[in-house]
Order: sequence, then structure tokens, then C-alpha cells
Amino acid sequence: MKILMCTDGSSHAAEALRFGALIAREARGPVTLLGVIENSGDERKVDRMLERTSNALCEYVPEVKTKIRHGHAAEEILKETEEKGYELVIVGSRGRRGITRFLLGSTAARLARYCQAPVLIVKGNRRNLTKILVCTEGAKPGEKDTELASRLAALTGASITVLHVMSQLPLTSEARLSDLEESTEVLLESDAREAVHLRKDLRILEGFGVEGQAKVRHGLVMDEIVAEVQEGDYDLIVIGAHIASGLQHFMLSDTTEQIVLGSDRPVLVVR
Repeated sequence: MKILMCTDGSSHAAEALRFGALIAREARGPVTLLGVIENSGDERKVDRMLERTSNALCEYVPEVKTKIRHGHAAEEILKETEEKGYELVIVGSRGRRGITRFLLGSTAARLARYCQAPVLIVKGNRRNLTKILVCTEGAKPGEKDTELASRLAALTGASITVLHVMSQLPLTSEARLSDLEESTEVLLESDAREAVHLRKDLRILEGFGVEGQAKVRHGLVMDEIVAEVQEGDYDLIVIGAHIASGLQHFMLSDTTEQIVLGSDRPVLVVR
């Protein structure tokens, strides 16, 4: 897995590098550490952080490169990903000063919308990666989310819960009114579209040798995701972005945007 880990020298970026190292150490693929400098006064801090991280990774990772770019954080990270074709981009959620740096709504949210690679937005100070929550809408694109989450789980030994929230009747002829009240086990035995999708997700987990389960909750989507995150104390949330028809970027659904903006833990946005 070819990974890009980004820093602006801030404490939030340091947390992103720490969390990203949990994946990079196990992936043992090429890692590029990118420092983005908007102001010349930040150079020393960025250099020190790149050096410390590189030294920490070199024991586990066969190839660690460091790069410096000068300019707006989001623009420079997007340029780097477009030029080099990374499989995973890791950023912190907020920088040291103001909204021009690694702040949600600015750099992180812009990367989630425009980056060609999956973007891991690190928030908080999670020290482990043992439990992953994959939020799926119950359709084929969600399988990509499960596949990437399974790759990470296979590397780190994490378990996965695939969550689908049923907030309204599925628009399929096979769906029954009682589906909204059925338990996960009963639903998985049905022929509903969501059940077919969840069974595929479970087969994906099995194919990667990952321990996991499917779970269905009933209610408002955002409320139920937040409740599940808190109850399960997950270390990482995985959710998808959608290709915008006729455009060159990806659209964040309302739910994805709310999770990216409101979560208190790392969020992986999968294109």
C-alpha cells in the first residue's frame, strides 16, 4: 500500500502521523512524508516532525521518503496525490493557526471532496486501531468501503462492524414493511436488497480473513451512526464518497459530511 502522510508541523498533524504509523508499520509499503509550509517560520518545526517520523518508521518500512512543498495545504496535497498515485492519504483535522491550515471545512474536507485517493482524516488521539466501523448505504458502492477497511483490518488485526441504518422503507419490491423492525439476524436471512449487500460485505471480510459482523439499526441515519460509534468505541469510521456525474470530483453526502465534520475520531473517506 503506497501511503502519503501529511504534516504542517502542528500537534494535530503529529497525531495524524502517529495514527498513520499504526497502518504504515504493518503495510510495509512505500511511505512518503509530506511537509506543507505556508509560512517560512514553520520550516524548522516541519523538518523536525518529518525527521522524527521518518526515523520511527525506518525500522518497519522498507522505503520512506520525505518531501517539502510550499503553498496552500490542500492544493499542494492534491498536486502530490495527482502526480504520484497514492493508495491512502493521511492528514490531521486541524492546524495551529486559523482556518487556512489543516482545519475541517478547509483542507481536510476539501481533500475528502477532491482527492483521487481515499483520505484518512485523523481527529482525537486514538492510540490503537482495533475496531473499525464501516457505514454502508446498502448498495454496491459500499463494497469498496468494506474492501479497503478489510485491507486495513487484515494488516492491523482489527475487527470490523458493517453498519446499515434503516431509516425508511427500501425502494425494492422484495422489501417488506416488517423489515424495519426485524433484527439483524432475521434481516440477513431475507431477500431484501440490504440483506444481499450485507451478506456480500461479510464475504469480503471472510476473504481477507478478518473478524467481523453486520449490524442493522433503525432510526435517523446520523443519530444511529453516532450512537453506534459511542457504544462500540470504534477507533476508525469508514464511509464513502460518490462520483459526481459530469464532474471531476466526488460529492459528499449529507451524512458523510456530518461525520467528517462532527466525529471525534478518525474518519476514512473512500471514493
